[in-house]
Amino acid sequence: EPIRAARAPDGGRGSGGGGTAPRPPQLCKFFSQGRCSRGEGCRFSHSVGSPGASLPSSPGPLLTGSGHWEAQLAQGMGGMAIGGGVVGGQAPRHSTAPLPVVIDLPQGTMVYSIDVECVATGTLHNDRSIAQISLVDGASNVLANLYVKPDVPVVSHLTPLTGVTAELLDERGSTLEAALSELRRRLPPNSVLVGQNILKDVQWLGLREGVDFTMMVDLAGLLKVWNPASGRYVYFGLDHYAKVWIGAARGEGEAHDAVDDAVKSVQVFNAYQRVMRDPAAVAAIGARALTTPVTPSFAKQHPTFEGVCQGNKKTCACGAPFYS
Repeated sequence: EPIRAARAPDGGRGSGGGGTAPRPPQLCKFFSQGRCSRGEGCRFSHSVGSPGASLPSSPGPLLTGSGHWEAQLAQGMGGMAIGGGVVGGQAPRHSTAPLPVVIDLPQGTMVYSIDVECVATGTLHNDRSIAQISLVDGASNVLANLYVKPDVPVVSHLTPLTGVTAELLDERGSTLEAALSELRRRLPPNSVLVGQNILKDVQWLGLREGVDFTMMVDLAGLLKVWNPASGRYVYFGLDHYAKVWIGAARGEGEAHDAVDDAVKSVQVFNAYQRVMRDPAAVAAIGARALTTPVTPSFAKQHPTFEGVCQGNKKTCACGAPFYS
C-alpha cells in the first residue's frame, strides 16, 4: 500500500452523503518509528494518507504533515555511527528488507528544496549564524541565492565547509529580515520541501508548516539503507546519497554551498521517485551505498577549525549541549 504524504486534517468530516465519514484507524506508532514488525497483520494503520489519521509527535521515519513527523531520524531511533553511516539501534531485526516507501505527494503541491549555511559567531559548536539561504525548485532551477551579513562579529566563516567568505558577505550580504522576506515571497505555500534533515533548515529560517509550505520530506529517512548483515537500517549524509543515487561526488577539498546542496537534494529525491516502485532497483542502489567508501565529514576531519568546535560528539571539547 502506498504511503501517502500527509497534510493537516480537515476535521474528519465527510464531503458528501450528508453524514460523518468513518473514523480511519489510528496510525501505528511503531510504524511511524520504523519499528513495527507486524506488517500487514498490524491492526493499526500503516498509511499516512487517511484524513484524520493520528500523527505521532515523536520522531518518525520519513514524512511531515500536521505537526512535525521526522525530526532527527537517526538520533530519534537511538542510532549510532558505524562505517561513516548511522545505524538505527532500536529497530527490530528482520530477515528480509521491508519494501521501499512509495510517496504520493498531495495533489497540487510542488517540490522545492531549501538549504542554509551558517558561519561561526563563537567557539562553541552551537555558536552559529545564518550566512546563506538557497531555494531551488523540483527542476533544479535556482530561485534564490541569498547572503546574510550577521549582525554580530564572525569568528570564522568556516569557508572549507560553507563556501562563505567575508568578501561574499560584504559584497552581497543583506539583513536576515530582508533575506527571509525575499525567501517567503518566492516560496509558494503549496510547496513540499525536501532535504537532508530538512527540519533543521526550516527551524533556522522560522518557516511555518501549513503557512509558508505544505509539508516536508526528510531524505535521511527516505533513503535509509537496509543492511541485511545486521538486520538494521543505516543512514548516510547527503554527499554519500548524491554519490550513489545521481553520481555526484564532491571533489576533494570542495566546500559545501547552499545552492549545491539544495540542487542535490531535489535531484536525489527525483531519482528515488523514478524507481521507488521497483524494490530490486532500490535494493541495488542501497547495496551500492553500503559498499561505496564514505568520505569523512568535515567535523570528523576537523574536530576544531580556526578555534571553533565542529560538534563531533566523539571529539567535542567545547562542552556545549547537543540538541539532536
